[in-house]
Amino acid sequence: MAASPQFPLKQSAAAFLLVGFPFSVSAEGKIDFNRDVRPILADRCFHCHGPDKETREADLRLDIEEDAKRDFGGYFAINSGNAADSEVYYRIISDDDNDLMPPPESKREMTDEEKEIIRRWIDEGAEYEDHWSLVPPTQVTDVRVSDESWISNEVDQFILNRLDEHGLKPSEEADRRTLIRRLSFDLTGLPPTPEEVEAYVNDASDEAYEAVVDRLLKSPRFGEHWARSWLDLARYADSNGFQADQLRDSWAYRDWVINALNHGMPFDQFTIEQLAGDLLPNATIDQKIATGFHRTVTCNVEAGVHPEENRTNQVVDRVNTTATVWLGTTMGCVQCHDHKYDPFTTKDYYGLFAFFNNTPLEVDNGGKGVSFDFVGPKMDLPIPAEQAAKREKISAQIEQLASKRKQMMTGSEGREQWETDLRTSLKNRPEWTTLTVERFGTNGGEDFRLLEDKSVLVTGNVPGTVVYTIDTKPKLKQVTALRVEALTHDELPGTGPGRGDDERPNFILSELNVTLHEKGQTKARKVVLNSVTADYSQPNWEVEKSIDGNRKTGWAIGQQFGKPHWAVYRLEEPLLLKEGATLRFSLDQNYGRGRTIGRVRLSAMDGDPLVHEVSDDILKILEKNRDKLSKAEIRTLDDLFMESNPALKKLDAEMSKAKRDLNAIKIPSTLVMIEMEESRDTHIMNRGVYLDKGEKVVAATPEVLPPMDESLPKDRLGLAKWLVNGENPLVARVTVNRWWAELFGEGIVATLEDFGTMAQPPTHPRLLDWLAVEFVDSGWDMKHVLKVMVMSSTYRQSSKVNPETYEADPKNSWLARGPRFRMTAEMVRDNALAVSGMLSTKAEGEPIMPHQPTGIWRQVGRNEPKWIDETDEDRYRRGVYVIWRRAAPYPSFVNFDAPDRGSCVVSRPRTNTPLQALTLMNDPVYVELSLALANRLLSETPETSDEERIQHAFELVLSRPADKEELSFLEGVIRERAESLSPEEVENLLDSEGINYQPNEALDKTELAAWFYVASILLNLDETITKG
Repeated sequence: MAASPQFPLKQSAAAFLLVGFPFSVSAEGKIDFNRDVRPILADRCFHCHGPDKETREADLRLDIEEDAKRDFGGYFAINSGNAADSEVYYRIISDDDNDLMPPPESKREMTDEEKEIIRRWIDEGAEYEDHWSLVPPTQVTDVRVSDESWISNEVDQFILNRLDEHGLKPSEEADRRTLIRRLSFDLTGLPPTPEEVEAYVNDASDEAYEAVVDRLLKSPRFGEHWARSWLDLARYADSNGFQADQLRDSWAYRDWVINALNHGMPFDQFTIEQLAGDLLPNATIDQKIATGFHRTVTCNVEAGVHPEENRTNQVVDRVNTTATVWLGTTMGCVQCHDHKYDPFTTKDYYGLFAFFNNTPLEVDNGGKGVSFDFVGPKMDLPIPAEQAAKREKISAQIEQLASKRKQMMTGSEGREQWETDLRTSLKNRPEWTTLTVERFGTNGGEDFRLLEDKSVLVTGNVPGTVVYTIDTKPKLKQVTALRVEALTHDELPGTGPGRGDDERPNFILSELNVTLHEKGQTKARKVVLNSVTADYSQPNWEVEKSIDGNRKTGWAIGQQFGKPHWAVYRLEEPLLLKEGATLRFSLDQNYGRGRTIGRVRLSAMDGDPLVHEVSDDILKILEKNRDKLSKAEIRTLDDLFMESNPALKKLDAEMSKAKRDLNAIKIPSTLVMIEMEESRDTHIMNRGVYLDKGEKVVAATPEVLPPMDESLPKDRLGLAKWLVNGENPLVARVTVNRWWAELFGEGIVATLEDFGTMAQPPTHPRLLDWLAVEFVDSGWDMKHVLKVMVMSSTYRQSSKVNPETYEADPKNSWLARGPRFRMTAEMVRDNALAVSGMLSTKAEGEPIMPHQPTGIWRQVGRNEPKWIDETDEDRYRRGVYVIWRRAAPYPSFVNFDAPDRGSCVVSRPRTNTPLQALTLMNDPVYVELSLALANRLLSETPETSDEERIQHAFELVLSRPADKEELSFLEGVIRERAESLSPEEVENLLDSEGINYQPNEALDKTELAAWFYVASILLNLDETITKG
């Protein structure tokens, strides 16, 4: 309308009434506001004359009766009973572009039919009605129908009533094979077995169909199937989302949903535990796990993210998702301004925001750098008693080791005493004593000679492996350390110190063993070498491995050839030597390929060899008085103490192993909601900007909906109880409508996520209300409502299309035939697993990684997760257990329209693209399952004809027999493939990349390959991936 509140008539509207417009609205029957008028006003008028005050013009609201009919100084926008005297009608029929509404530039021109509807409505009194979705539902049972015999339950009377109105007839009942297949897919997401099909087909009892329904509703596969749609709503995923899409544990929530559905948890309880399980009195572990519903929201840990902005965005998501899932409203539209079409205000939005605003930050960088970590609240999950006991035992061991370590650091032989001794040793440095070789032995057949420096040079034959045995008689009274030197020499290849070859004169000392032989003693005593250091060790061949007891490891000096090297071995305790005692060294060099020492020299010491190993920097530190040392210098000495103390190193090794053992017993965790002890203030965010705070608000529900009981707490628990108190007009309607869409392909309200003004009106409003009331009255029993739906004659109709019905109702809005549409992505895979005999029914637990092409998960970012193909039964588990990474969901799921779950998904699209056919033919997963199906067919029917096998294949895959044309075609495929496939082609097929399955080796490979093509054709049929 014009900017002024006055509406001067340019011309009497009566004049236009004389012209007349062609229109198709029936002259019979009264105009219905919600059905006929509201959609026109919403689409053409509410943008400028609706709820949003920011865009409202002429101070006129056409969505509120009192405002639309008020007196504007002698003029009326709508004058009840008199369209000719109503400014609204004048404006919509005006031929003056300055007066015409909607304005020509808006591109919202009304049709002649719409104009006539407005005229008739005003002349009939311009009666307004509350929007149908805001009126409490009631059950109407007195419904007239043309054929009472067709009615199986209340659902049918509403369907047949509408069919009668449109002159349509329901279809005949589908055959039993079709029905059990439809039911099995709808209730469990899996096909029936041939045995189940035959049992139902041959059961002539009146209760046969209901018995199948009851069996499927009780199946544990029910929860796995119906969880999929709920997890879409919950935007469940196993990763954070955004560019740095790291994995996080949330699978316990997925399992909670499956179990809740299987156990028939009432929907009101299902709601309360997910929104506020943590706030229930004495909340159980399961109730806390349930709050994962609102912890599955995306979380941004990219560099530069603002933690509070991230948290605010998460709260916004929780508000929007709650409103979508339970209220069927587009509440996200009022984050920045009042709703343009529905009676929701910005204040309503932030009232809901306040319920979720008491959450902690979920990203943190510790105040350092720009990289952030995910720190959102999580809870450890229980582990089996045996594992818990083992963890407790290891934890006690770690605690004891830590106590012992502390004592070693501070006791009489601790850190300070070590430093004192080291300072003393530096003043009187002990020296190495080179040991004289009394006897040198080798089992490798080499030549050797003793050199003047008491070393032994080995030449001649180069054995693969060898053990040198060297006897010495030290002149020392006590030995605390031994040294082995590997020296260079011009006679060695590349000057050594190893003997392998000129380019790589390496050696590998696998094990050093030392024994003490004393006069008068027949038994030698082993000398325990406690720790070892070296001037250099080759990576992965550290000197410590020369005393680890493993002959397959050892000390090597790769990349440092042509240089002398040494290793110093500290004894576990000082070795007292009697006169004439012999120390025997055994140098075991077990690697092979001539990696042996070419020149070796041995030494011993009575004292701490550390004084010969400390660097000049350490010496400078030790020259200072202890009280003059800086913190950095003290830390340097601490490190040296720990490195040089054999007992401490051994203890640290024990502690490291204990910690590894403890970490190996992984305690799984899951994301949960928690409430901060101190509540946050909530403000309206002007224009939705979190830094631009406006009016302060408190937790409150939208004003247009029934008020929240004063006794309820103003927190998430109170909100959850308000949603399911039975008085809310939206929750039950929205929920049963989604379930109806799952079964019939489209909701009674087609816009599943929007029950507002811009929503499509319900095709069967009385049916929707009846189901909503039935749902609440049944105790919010999901399985009861589903049973009512599938027990109806409506559901059991054949999906075959006849031309007359299709022309009258191409979208099947009035349900004159049964449902028929393509399966979801998970069902397509699950079905192939089931019919091929590969499906694992293993339930619960961490997400799985079945095969996918390599490189899918490669990305730019830190902590990139790795995809590791499953090779056991996890490879063949149901799709609901497949890991869901938002940046790269499972590729075949994406091809069949699965979302990334970055946000709440109410309804997936259903596309039909060549890529889907290519997936079923060429994806290694389906290639593998085709091979498994071929193997199953040959193994289960070993002594039968091709025709009988094809019939068995059809029973497995399609739950029906093949017809003559199908038999003939597939028999031709088998003959052609068996004759044309070369041995190489057969081998390549059975050894395709990505295939883990191993077929029966007793089967003829060419025959198996031929049947592979039959199996692939069957899995790629439109009928195979279609429910109907």
